[in-house]
Amino acid sequence: MSEEQAGAGDQGRPESQEPVRLGMTGGDTAFLVVIGAALGAGVAALLPVAARWVEERGVPFPGILQLLASFDSDWLVWGRPVIGLVVGVVAALLITHSEPALTVSTDSVLVEKGDSRRRIKREDVAGVYRDGKKLVIETEQGRRLYEGGVEGRRDLVRAAFVDRGYPWENED
Repeated sequence: MSEEQAGAGDQGRPESQEPVRLGMTGGDTAFLVVIGAALGAGVAALLPVAARWVEERGVPFPGILQLLASFDSDWLVWGRPVIGLVVGVVAALLITHSEPALTVSTDSVLVEKGDSRRRIKREDVAGVYRDGKKLVIETEQGRRLYEGGVEGRRDLVRAAFVDRGYPWENED
């Protein structure tokens, strides 16, 4: 059997492409944690100032803000920013944990989100495209096997699928 005949059955799909992971990197996670920590500490430190400003302006229903700022123990001078920092870090970690990650190989796409993992077989995929900011993976009948965001530059996401033989339907 010639090489042309051997390749005809697999529709010309690449055989030796390494899987590629699309999603948040460790650097992305670290960046979000730092931003979350800074925002949390900053907001918590400025809470008394914001509560005074709200009270002076006569803003209706300032309740929760004034309640949080009213705690005036000595330890809260440094404790409030530390609590805000911890809350910011936890929020950032929850965000990164809930972001989807796709591992694209020549035979399947592994979708990981939080603690759940789902594998989409290559033979079930009839089309991959962008719909706004969402990535969509569809069957021949139009059933959406995946619809959601994915971290990564548009050209790298496209290349991950095209290089592994998936039908990319956008013109970009």
